[in-house]
Amino acid sequence: MDVKIYDKLAKKYDLATKIVSFGIEELWRWMFKREIKKYIKNGVLLDVASATGEMARVMDFDKMYLVEPSSEMVKVIVEKFEKKGFVKENFEVVFEEIPHIKMKKGKKEIIIIQDTAENLKLPEKVDLITAFMALRNFDDLEKGIKNLDFYLKEGGYFAVVEMVKNDSFLAKLILWYMDKVVPLIAGILVGMKKEYKLLSKSITALSEEDILKKFDGYEVITKKKLIFPIATMIIMRKNGKNFKINGKR
Repeated sequence: MDVKIYDKLAKKYDLATKIVSFGIEELWRWMFKREIKKYIKNGVLLDVASATGEMARVMDFDKMYLVEPSSEMVKVIVEKFEKKGFVKENFEVVFEEIPHIKMKKGKKEIIIIQDTAENLKLPEKVDLITAFMALRNFDDLEKGIKNLDFYLKEGGYFAVVEMVKNDSFLAKLILWYMDKVVPLIAGILVGMKKEYKLLSKSITALSEEDILKKFDGYEVITKKKLIFPIATMIIMRKNGKNFKINGKR
């Protein structure tokens, strides 16, 4: 993932996403939350590739780790949660040599870490990992998932929403819109026509099968399309088996 693209986009990211998706992404987040809450109501959440923190805002767990590689996105996250009444600690905290920003509001706590899924380190294991439109941005999907798995408790949940390849007519129509129309809108809004042109290509590079085969040692408990067939929601439970990738631990 080219972090510089997201640095440039950060301040207009929420507006651009809302406009080009006609608000559908926000609906997807709430559908995602509703499904997750059937299995886990609260606990320690790790949201990976958090962008501006919208997924964490919707989930609203008591303790949340937000992991985002873009420094400009991290600034937006901090500003967003300050507006929600969270207070940032006025000094840099380091646990186990991991720089982070800690923010609190009553019993709620968020910890923002500027890093990637592949290199992330945490001081504890978590109950739930959410990856909302995140997997296709991993530089090394296998390494990223394996590292995240290390920090998920046995019996914990790994929940994914991703746009993936689909051969239906409607999916092809949506891809045409994302390939031809979205870059034009993005060019006007944020001056990033070429960068958004890459979006449709990143979608066709990942399939539902590509995702599922990376999760050996997990039980799929939910798998469904989200309104439009191009978006897939998958919720998995870690069942305690040894995690492997391509037959290797």
